[in-house]
Amino acid sequence: MASQVQKRPVLLQTVLVGILILWMVAAAFPFFWTLWGSFKVEGDFFSLADWTNVLTGEMTTRETGDAFTTQGYSGAWVQEEFWKAAWNSTLVCLFVVTISLTLGTLGGYALARSTYRYAFWFLLIALIFRAMPPITLVSGYLPVFFQWNIWGHLPTAIIVLVAINQPFTLCHWPNVSKTISPTTAPCMPGK
Repeated sequence: MASQVQKRPVLLQTVLVGILILWMVAAAFPFFWTLWGSFKVEGDFFSLADWTNVLTGEMTTRETGDAFTTQGYSGAWVQEEFWKAAWNSTLVCLFVVTISLTLGTLGGYALARSTYRYAFWFLLIALIFRAMPPITLVSGYLPVFFQWNIWGHLPTAIIVLVAINQPFTLCHWPNVSKTISPTTAPCMPGK
C-alpha cells in the first residue's frame, strides 16, 4: 500500500507518464528510423528530392522489385566482410572484461582487506590514473609498441584496454569488498 507521500494526483501522474512516453519515443526514434532506412536503397534513404521516399520506397521498388531489401546487409556482412570486424570486437571485449574483472577483483579485495598504509596510496595513484584522459596513458606505450612492431595486433589492443580500465576497476572494487559482511559471506577470509 502506498504511503501518502507516494500518492500523486491522477492528473500529475498522467502528465508524468505522458512526458515519459514522449521522451522514450523521441529517444528511440533515431534508432528505429535508421533500422527502417537500412532496408531501403541509398537513393531512398538519402533522397534530397523528397524525404518521404524512405517511407514509400519508390527507388527501392524500382531497383529491387520490392519495397524492402537486404542488399545493404549482405553487402556489409558478406562482400565487405564485416563479420571479421565484429568477431574481432567480440574477442577484444571478452578478453578485456575477463582480464580486467579478474585482476581488479583480486586487487580490490586485497586493497580492501589490507591494514597497511600502502593501500591508501595505491588507491590514490589509481585514482589519479583514472582521472587522466586515456590518450595520456596510451601515448606512453606508443613508442615502445612502434619500436617492437606490435602496434595494431589483437593482443596489444587487449593489453592497452586492460591498462586503461584497470585503475577504474581498482578504485571501485575495494568499496564493494568492504560492504560484504561476514553474515552474507561466512566463508570469506580476512574479516
